[in-house]
Amino acid sequence: MELNAENIRRRQIKFTDHARIEMAKDGISADEVLKAIENGKVIEEYVDDRPFPSCLLYGKSDDKPIHVVSSLPQHINMLIVVTVYTSDPVR
Repeated sequence: MELNAENIRRRQIKFTDHARIEMAKDGISADEVLKAIENGKVIEEYVDDRPFPSCLLYGKSDDKPIHVVSSLPQHINMLIVVTVYTSDPVR
């Protein structure tokens, strides 16, 4: 999955209801998620996920570490943010 700043800017971004709930729990804004995606790195890929393959990305917004699970369906011009959470500093 090719997640980079250029690819993200050219796509619409959809936050699932689950992502929005988790963001609210952890006090993470949409802008922080986008910043984490733009400077983050894919650390795991889930090619067998359904309905679309997805990946786990680790990035930071300022100094806040954020994990983002997202999907980049090839047939639509959209990045789907499945879930978001702050990472555990111990891990």
